[in-house]
Amino acid sequence: MQLPGVSPRRRLARLLAAFLAVAGVGGLLAGCGGGSTPQDLPTVSGAVGEQAAITIPHGVTAPTSVVSSVLMQGNGAQLANGDAVVVNYTLMDWTGAKLIGSTYSTDKTPNKTQEFVLGSSTSLTSWNQVLPHVTIGSRVEIVTPPSGAFGANGATAYGITGKDDLIYVLDVVGAYPGTADITGTMAAQTDAGLPKVSGNPGAAAPTVTIPTGTAAPTTATSKVLIPGSGARIATDQRLMVQYVGVDWNTGKQFDSSFAQKQITSFVFGSTTVISGWNTGLAGRHVGDRVLLVIPAAAAYGSKGVPAAGIRGGDTLVFVVDIVDALS
Repeated sequence: MQLPGVSPRRRLARLLAAFLAVAGVGGLLAGCGGGSTPQDLPTVSGAVGEQAAITIPHGVTAPTSVVSSVLMQGNGAQLANGDAVVVNYTLMDWTGAKLIGSTYSTDKTPNKTQEFVLGSSTSLTSWNQVLPHVTIGSRVEIVTPPSGAFGANGATAYGITGKDDLIYVLDVVGAYPGTADITGTMAAQTDAGLPKVSGNPGAAAPTVTIPTGTAAPTTATSKVLIPGSGARIATDQRLMVQYVGVDWNTGKQFDSSFAQKQITSFVFGSTTVISGWNTGLAGRHVGDRVLLVIPAAAAYGSKGVPAAGIRGGDTLVFVVDIVDALS
């Protein structure tokens, strides 16, 4: 189940069905509306990196406009529109004084960090207003009326009505511009039966050339083209990646985060990506560029993805740059 009110970023191959976080608005500095003062707002306790404890003030009505406050100032870079922002969150309903959800939860989903593109139409306008210039590592409290959250329709799947005022406490884990990538230079490729990749990071998006007259392999292949110097990736980490995908059978590119100019993410080991990614990237490191050749059985099987030009039974080729891994 995805985060309340979040729309997944639908990339063509649906490879990386990254769950897009949503949340509230306001100014960077504490502000208030509807006659409320900061001391009338919910109090928040608990350490950054843990689920927040939110206490709603007794006998106080929620503000009629969005109010936000930076509870803890992080020492990282400032967020900017277009960044892929990764957050943890605690979400509470002021109206019902109940906890709706938390990425820190152990018994509910989502229980992982969430990623969204700041300034995009897939996140709430309230977050788009409050988060620019907030720094990585910050904890931010946002109180929003329905107009800054899910509007008159609410989010009924989570018990949120069109009249509910919401409280978000966000921990900003990381942020990446759309063009973020690894560094390094590829060595000459000597494997005659594998696709050739050109375009070094920082110079050009990778291009993939399928070997002429070579049948698509029936077994998966994973090869490091650029070795990174970062830590080995682990199951349940959120990987921030750039990638390009080409259909071996047609030679056509069907997807590319480079072309979209938008880094993307997925939780390693989860079912939000085709199984060939989880097996092919196992044991790799942050900073690696990895060539994956994935037969249909570990990709889209006999059905393919017709809308992407991927036919049933097609073997797929990916070049994946592992930019970061977040726990």
